[in-house]
Amino acid sequence: MNLIWKYLRPHWKLACLAPLCVLLEVWAELEQPDLMAVIVDRGILGGEPDVVTPTGIKMVVIMIIGVVGGILSIYAAGRVAYRFGADLRSDLYSRISRFSFSDVDRLEAPSLITRMGDDVNRVQQVIQASMRLLFRAPFMFVGAVVMSFMIDTNVSVVLLALMLCSFVFVIRIMRSSLPLFVDQQRKRDGFVSVVQEILVGVRVTKAYTNEDVESRKFNSVNANLLDSTIKVSRHMSFMMPFVSFALNAGIIAVIYFGAGEIEADRMKVGGIMATINYLAQIQMALMMASHVILSITQAEASVNRLREVLDTPTEAESDERLRDGSTPLPYSPGDVVFDNVSFSYDGNRHQLDGVSFNLHRGETLAILGETGSGKTTLVNLIPRYYDPSSGSISIDGKPLTSIDRRELQSKVAMVMQHSLLFSGTIRDNMRMGKPDATDDEIMAACDAAQMGDHIRSLADGLDHVLDQGATNLSGGQKQRLCIARTLLTRPDVLILDDSFCSLDLLTEKKIKMELDKLTMTKIIVAQRISSIRNANQILMLRNGQVEACGTHDELMNSCETYRETFRAQTGLSNSNSGKEALS
Repeated sequence: MNLIWKYLRPHWKLACLAPLCVLLEVWAELEQPDLMAVIVDRGILGGEPDVVTPTGIKMVVIMIIGVVGGILSIYAAGRVAYRFGADLRSDLYSRISRFSFSDVDRLEAPSLITRMGDDVNRVQQVIQASMRLLFRAPFMFVGAVVMSFMIDTNVSVVLLALMLCSFVFVIRIMRSSLPLFVDQQRKRDGFVSVVQEILVGVRVTKAYTNEDVESRKFNSVNANLLDSTIKVSRHMSFMMPFVSFALNAGIIAVIYFGAGEIEADRMKVGGIMATINYLAQIQMALMMASHVILSITQAEASVNRLREVLDTPTEAESDERLRDGSTPLPYSPGDVVFDNVSFSYDGNRHQLDGVSFNLHRGETLAILGETGSGKTTLVNLIPRYYDPSSGSISIDGKPLTSIDRRELQSKVAMVMQHSLLFSGTIRDNMRMGKPDATDDEIMAACDAAQMGDHIRSLADGLDHVLDQGATNLSGGQKQRLCIARTLLTRPDVLILDDSFCSLDLLTEKKIKMELDKLTMTKIIVAQRISSIRNANQILMLRNGQVEACGTHDELMNSCETYRETFRAQTGLSNSNSGKEALS
């Protein structure tokens, strides 16, 4: 409930207006049966026709008042619910955007999408319904019971007992339904995850003519979701028939006991008709309450999932628990030291194990290793996308955990392994790291990344619009544009995570020549030794451990794995590898 009150509090005026208007609407509806009884008992059966017209006019006026109250309550409830949803989505996005990579991995992107979409919508709908129905149901129930007791006590006691039995039954159904709703939401997460994967990989699927396999995968998760939904529906199917049975049983009871009251002259025909109307209103109130409780039961699972996101500490909040105060980062951070660093994504198998090295300011470190050796994991630790499981990382003698994360990431720039560009213009994508960059600065960065000539050849230049995922660019063009976007920020530490893999050798050589002109610390993850041969240090990783570290010449003399890799890439034979490799 704290989560709900937090987002309702800014809109408390409209939140109070809705139930007040509902109370006005309920009052108008409760007055109608009583006035109808007056017309029947006095105007029709009592021989007082003069009572009919004024009483009818009174009914119309009260009905109009009730309609106005209903419209105002719907308006107020809608405004509150929509603002509630907008505020909640805004806070969710703000928090998710500041999550660490490990938190995003733990909560999973498809699940976060479902939470920001389906879960927020479900809670928003419950808020809107509750603003009216949650107040309307008890108002109507209590009001109708009071009005029926004013007509005849004996009949109303039987009526009240029947209604209480119905209420208990509905509550029991609601409580037993909660685990089913939680399971249904979990199945919906799995469905969204599979559909997202299928749609993103549709080109690969078609390339391998694998549509049948993907269809079976989709049909499986779709069947699981269907099965979960049917379980919920089957469980809830008892409610409507039972409430209908209670309504009909109540009508029979009113007529049966009412006949005895009329015979004893304690009740009139109009009173019987009014009591039946109040019975219907009580049943309607019970039905409304059951629907609201059902919605609340469903939304409870959604609220718990949303609370999990909002209660997850952001990177900055996590930092506060690690340190008492932030240490300003040097203007030009340089020396990077790894001291016996280990890291595990799941707490079991270590992707990095006991990694140590020292990189001085302005030097170039190259990282080489087989697929899965931990190269990307290692470089992700430097800008603190992840924190090590053990060991320490420091920049210029200051532990990373003592440095403000945003300040660190503003000075340590990384070109990711996978080239990611957003829909929009080239200029918009380039300005992500430097919003105030001029066109000249952008073009200078593009020239350094060997992308300037292509942009100038476009009719609209920097205003050229990229499709979603930049599908209207080649793989090499996307990679060069990502490199240019990073260079535009002029970082102190530049990390290139296998960022030349889609480039031809000539373009790669030109970009490296431009990078050599930059006085910054560079860390390059590569597969080709030709890309990193001149690095100050080359770190050879194997199964998450440092197999060797040194210059190209030192590794050729001391590391068999490095020599084998060099031979495979250059085609050198064993007989002449020694002299040619070192030449």
